[in-house]
Parts: sequence; structure tokens; C-alpha cells
Amino acid sequence: MKITPILALGMCCILMCTAKAAKSRTYMDTISNKQKVLSFYKQIVGQRKAELIPEFIVEDYKQHNPAVKQGRAGITEMISYLKTLPPPPEGAKSPIVRAIQEGDFVVTHLDIQFMGKRMAVIDLFKLKNGKLTEHWDAIQALPDESGKAVTATNGTTDIDNTAPAENSKRIVSLFYDAAINKTSALQFISTGYVEHDLSIIESGKTLVDHIAERKEVKLCKVIGEGDFVVVQSQFNKSEKAFVLYEIFRVANDKIAEHWSVEQAVPDGIKAEDMF
Repeated sequence: MKITPILALGMCCILMCTAKAAKSRTYMDTISNKQKVLSFYKQIVGQRKAELIPEFIVEDYKQHNPAVKQGRAGITEMISYLKTLPPPPEGAKSPIVRAIQEGDFVVTHLDIQFMGKRMAVIDLFKLKNGKLTEHWDAIQALPDESGKAVTATNGTTDIDNTAPAENSKRIVSLFYDAAINKTSALQFISTGYVEHDLSIIESGKTLVDHIAERKEVKLCKVIGEGDFVVVQSQFNKSEKAFVLYEIFRVANDKIAEHWSVEQAVPDGIKAEDMF
């Protein structure tokens, strides 16, 4: 979790949200939760407008990242740190690759590059009455993938909202049950399936094999929008607890694409506190 300052710097490059200035109360009260999160990235993190924090964050904001303070104080501290750094360059590419919403939950998938280091990040926010109330995340260092057709974060980004989210979640849940119980899980994998997890690609094994090898798997949240499904889970590997976020794309009742961000629970931290 020591890379949190680097994450903060990478996030300051975010410029993608189309939301207008937060001074328009009526607009901010009517936009979707996803738009609110993207506006938070742009205005609070990217433009460093600390004065707008009360517009976006509740006073008792719950932070599940053990490296960040609870409440608004944690966000305020991050913005104070960002203000000591050079502003993001004009026209910088947004690191936000995907944004998925179901009800009060919004998930963002980011690809951050800074000083030769590249990281995949998944942020999960919970909102209530248009304000951010809780935050979870996982951060994973990525290797150089220059020249590769398939990388840890590329692939499909547009959500097919004509696909029923409940059905997409059902397919992913059935797949997980089959994989964990070591039954016929491969029936849920599309023939054109694309894997974005480098460790799975290089192992020569299937996603089914990797799930079956995990110990004490606990599914915490399953969030879906259209054909995209996000699974937040906890598992053990080599006597170490891990936080795992996976994104699945479902097509024709089959899993067609898969991304993941995995992070070991820091020493001295209870795994439950990160969920």
C-alpha cells in the first residue's frame, strides 16, 4: 500500500468526465451515481478542488484502504499532497478504462502509468443520496506489455445496456459455483474467450483452473451493468490473504472476456477490514 501516493498522482491525470462545475446544485443532484464518481475524479482529484469535497463526500466516509485515513480527512490529505505536485499536462489521457454502475455501487477500472511504473487499479464506491459513503480498492503492478495485442486493461470498454444485468450476473455466479465446486464450469466459457490476466495467460492454465486452486474463496459483492459483471472476492494463497476484483463480459450466456486486479492484504491488517 506504500504506492498510494503514486496512485494519487496517477489519478490526477483524470480528465474524462463530462460533468459541469459542481457549483450547479441542481445538476449535481440529478446526475447518475456513475457521473457523480467521474465528476469526483475530475474535479476533486484531477483539478484538486478541495473546497468541493463536502459536495461529494459524506462526513463519516468509510475507507477500506488501510493506508488512507477515514472520513473526509483522508480525501483532504490526498488533495493536499496532490497540490504539491505539478498539474497534469494539458490533454493528458484519462486512466479510467471502464466504469460500471449498479444502484448505489460504482466500479472504475484504471490503467495508471507514472515514472516508468504501470499499475492496474479497481476502485469501488458506494453512494447514498448522491454522495460517496464508502470506498474499496485493489492495486496491482503490471509488467511492460508494449506491443502485445492483449494487455491487462485493453479490450471491450462499451457496455451493452440491452443485455439484462441480472442474467449476466446469473451466468457469472453459476460459473463461479461450478469452478469452486470443480464441476463443469467450462460450459460457461465462450469459444472466443479473451483472457487479460497475464499470470493466467503465461501459466497455460484456464481461468477455471485458477479459481479451483484458490483456497477459502469468499465472494463479497457481485455488481452488474448490462453485459459487464464485477466480482469482489477474498481468497488465500500460500498462507496469505488476497483481495481480488474481477471484471467479466458476458455474451450469449457465455463469459467472453475477463480482467482482474489482485492485491495481497498488508501484514498487520485484517482481511475483513478491506471488505
